[in-house]
Amino acid sequence: MKQILQYIRLMRPLNSFIGALGILLGGHLTGNLQVEGALWFAVLTAVAMTGGANAINDYYDYEIDKINKPHRPLFSGVIHRENARWFAYALFTVGLLASILIGPILFLIAAGSVFLLEGYSRWWKRQPVIGNFVVSIMIAVAFLYGAAAFGKIWAALPPAYMGLLYTWGRELIKDLEDLEADAAEQANTLPILLGEHPTKILATVLFLLLILGVIIPYVLEIYNVVYLILVLVGVNLPILYIIIRLWNAESASEYRHLSHVLKADMFVGLLAVFAGSF
Repeated sequence: MKQILQYIRLMRPLNSFIGALGILLGGHLTGNLQVEGALWFAVLTAVAMTGGANAINDYYDYEIDKINKPHRPLFSGVIHRENARWFAYALFTVGLLASILIGPILFLIAAGSVFLLEGYSRWWKRQPVIGNFVVSIMIAVAFLYGAAAFGKIWAALPPAYMGLLYTWGRELIKDLEDLEADAAEQANTLPILLGEHPTKILATVLFLLLILGVIIPYVLEIYNVVYLILVLVGVNLPILYIIIRLWNAESASEYRHLSHVLKADMFVGLLAVFAGSF
């Protein structure tokens, strides 16, 4: 039982849950969301892909996490590092098989996602800009995948745009949090390459674009006034708080706090899109 729990922890269930919500929301926005095979296979794909991504990330980040995140499952003494790798590949296989049952286009999207997720953890995570961008793209893909399962990929473009900017900004903050450990491993992240100040500038620009961008769906009458109220109060105000605190943050614990606030606020953004689409 202890080993099973550690494997579940390795998947990071909250992240998988957010991925599943993205699929459900993407399907809902098409207006065709029904409890049928396509829906459940799409959710299974999201959960398996997200879990696999987290497991393979922990495999490749083993040495860095020794310093910065020793609480991770691979250091519990229950899961061998190499087993985490094969567990990730098993989850990717489950996700690909589920996507085949939906259709060829969905399989191609899933297969491309596996390539990006593996490439991110193995090569790109410690590279400036591209690593952050790839993981942000994957969040956007979750919304698009859910809509594509019901044949209307365009319906999920607004939340995909929001998810891209939101995640990209949060990934930069996580790089700031991991600065010391990444430097010890000679990683080449943006804070190491250019410094903390330019990284904070880029994160701020992304968050400001998000603040402005979330209003557009209401202006275009895509979403209703409930959406506008929720994003103004529940998304834009917290983002402003993040920007202000970001410029005063100096320690890893302060950056970690901001990352956690952003992770929690994702649910408000999802709720806003869901409530605003009726």
